[in-house]
Order: sequence, then structure tokens, then C-alpha cells
Amino acid sequence: MEKILIIGNNVGGTFSAQNIRFLNDDVEIEIYTQESYPYYSRINLPEVISEKKKYDELVVFDDSWYDNKNIKLFLNHEAKKIDPINKVVEFNGSKKFVEYDKLILALGSTPSIPPIKNAQEMKNDKKGVFTLRSIDDALEIQNFIKSNSIKKAIVIGGGLLGLELANQINDYRLDTTVVEFFPRLLPRQLDEECGLMLKDEIESRGIKVVLDATTEEILGNGAVTGIKLKDGRIFEAGIVLIQAGIKPTIDLAKNADIETNRGIIVNEYLETSVKDIYAVGDCIEYNNQIWGIIPACMEQSKIIAASIIGSKKVEYEGTTPKNTLKIVGIDMTSIGIIDPSKEKSGGWEILKKADKEDCCYQKIILKDNKLKGAILLGENKAISYVYNKMEEDVDKAELRKLLELYVYVCNNCGMEYDESETGIPFDELPDDFKCPGCGGPKEQFTKKE
Repeated sequence: MEKILIIGNNVGGTFSAQNIRFLNDDVEIEIYTQESYPYYSRINLPEVISEKKKYDELVVFDDSWYDNKNIKLFLNHEAKKIDPINKVVEFNGSKKFVEYDKLILALGSTPSIPPIKNAQEMKNDKKGVFTLRSIDDALEIQNFIKSNSIKKAIVIGGGLLGLELANQINDYRLDTTVVEFFPRLLPRQLDEECGLMLKDEIESRGIKVVLDATTEEILGNGAVTGIKLKDGRIFEAGIVLIQAGIKPTIDLAKNADIETNRGIIVNEYLETSVKDIYAVGDCIEYNNQIWGIIPACMEQSKIIAASIIGSKKVEYEGTTPKNTLKIVGIDMTSIGIIDPSKEKSGGWEILKKADKEDCCYQKIILKDNKLKGAILLGENKAISYVYNKMEEDVDKAELRKLLELYVYVCNNCGMEYDESETGIPFDELPDDFKCPGCGGPKEQFTKKE
């Protein structure tokens, strides 16, 4: 019986195992992880810190799930060395070598720490600098806040996890500041206008946001006292949480002479440079790109399962960036191209509606009448339409109706006010708005049916 060994029980590793079992009842599947917990959701880790969730509530698949699928899970097993010639893996603290016929590396990633003076040292010495990637990290942060009676926190990084972390820390009654290197929040998911709208909403909840800011140094000797920015500004804090992106975990593969760059290099079937060794998830690099998003892990897990059992019918072509989740309690979807101004070619068309009062922003990006991307913040009625119609021709009238974008016509001169072009709802125009065509009042406009 063929034995498939998987290192890592994250999204990539766990769903690769599930998809392999779906395709084949006979192969032997074993998952080894250095963690102490079966597969759990990392998205909710900040809620463990704020005590809104207990850590065991994050577990998605319990022991019965593995038993029902005849998948063996080995916790607290950190892989030490791969021997591709003899097809065995050695684990720390164990003298036994685990054999495999095929090996999947789902090594995940580690939080990236920018070149900030004292950051790595104070993290290593547990002086008040933390990153959040695991349940153990969350429990350690929670314990530090409690045992040191922390009152002020700084989150370095205004990405998805950084903002949710800041939200939970703020709810935990800590004075919280987010420091972001880029000029806007969520630079990968939102355009400038939407990013500023989100910033205003977050600040209305009592969280301070500092943009376009480079952190130069973590201050403090025995413990963190704050940070110093490159421009000289100093912010006080008793804890600093760094959420500044991820770094693929590659050392295990690299030491086994598997080809690596920023990530573990794979081909269109998720095969590495070494026969019978595959890689999936945050740790991989394909066509000079790494992803680090759940949709990519899910897509790759299906392709790797087919490759493992010898059915190479589907090739990996990369994953369209897409996220649907809540940011500080606000529904957000970001998919595909979100800022056509950065694209080289022309012919782009944008349908947009922005309601700053309710923190709602809807932006649809088209090219040659095909849906190429979207941002939906605070309003999710169009989510299923957007997901189903990506890269397909769309009916603009249907889109307008879905987004509630209307055209208003001046009854005097026939001048049209198109909400999709201005991005501002007609009802939000000031009372003294004048028709650009004839100078008539706002009252002489009517909605075009």
C-alpha cells in the first residue's frame, strides 16, 4: 500500500489529505505537525487574546474527523531532516525515521519581521514584542498582557490580521495604535479612497492609525516602552505586536537540496525539483510568485491530490487574489484587479458607489465588458454575482441594479448625473447642488428608469 506523508496540518496540508482521500480510499495518509492541536482556524486567533473565544473553539476538525477519513495525525512532531534518496523523514526528539512513498511539504510560513532595531532580540527574549501565527502565540500574548497589566499596545502592520488584532486588543480595553508602512490600510485589498474610508471608521472606534510610517526602533531595555519612527515620533506602549506579512518556511526543503527561492519552487502539478516530493500552501513559489491566502491553499490542495494519485489533468495557473471576511466587524470582499491605474493597458471601466456615512464602498472593475475585479466594503449583496462572473461578460444594467447605481436626469436641459461615474450617490449631494448643464437646482432632477 502506497504511503503518503504530509508535513504540516495547516490549510494546505489538511485539505490535501482530505482531497487525496476523496480520490482514493486505499492509500495510507499520515500528517505530522509540530503543533499541539489538530487543524484550527487562524483567522480567529485575535479573539483568543481578547477572550471572546477559547482556544479549543478554533479547532475545526477533531479526532473523529481524522478517524472517519482514515487519516493518521501526529502532533508535536517537528520535522528535522528529509532524506530523499532513502525516502525517510527524521523528526526532532525521535530516533525513528518515518518512511514515505510520496511526501507533501505543507510547511506554511512564519511572520515576517521588518528590519527594526531591537525587534528580533526583544521578541526572542520575550520582552514584549510578539507575532501572532498560532494558538500558542495567542495564549502567550494574552498571558503577557494580564501578568504585566499592559495598558497600551501598538500593532505594526495594517493588513488583514493586523487590523483584526488591533480591533480585538482595543476591545480588550487597551489603548491601541496601528502603524502602517504604506500610505493606506489594506494596501493589497483596497484602493486609496476605500482605505481612507476604512481608516476613518476604525478611528471612530477609538483605535489610532498612523500611515506612511516606518518603524525604526523598539524602545525599552528590560521591557518594551514604545517605538520610534523614522521621522522621530515616539509612541508609548507596553506591548508591540508585529503583523507585517509572511515569510515562506523553506529551510527543511533547502537542506534536502530541493530547489528554493523565496519559497519552495514547484511546477504546474505542485511537484518540487525532487521526485515524489510535492509542496503546497504558503511555503510554495510558482512562476516567481507566492500567495499566502486561503483560496490559493484550497485550490492547490485539489491539484496536488490529483497529482499524487497520478491524474495530472489540471494544471495550476496561479490563484486570483480574493478575500471575503469581516474587518473590525465590517463585511469586506476584495477580488482580482482593484486599481486599474496600475495596469499598463487601457480600456478599463469602473462602476463605483461610495457612502462614507455608512462606511459602504462598492467598486466593480471591467475591461472589454468582462469582470476583472471588485471591492465591496460594508455591503455584500453583490458577492455571489462577483465571484460567479469573474473573467466573464457582464450585463451592466444588471450590475447597476445590483449595486443600486442610478442615473438622474435634469428635467430642464437633459443633463445626466450618473452615480456609477461620480461614485457619489445623488441623495448625498449637497442641497445647493446645481446642474452642470443649465445651473438648475437639485430638485429638477428625476431618477431615470
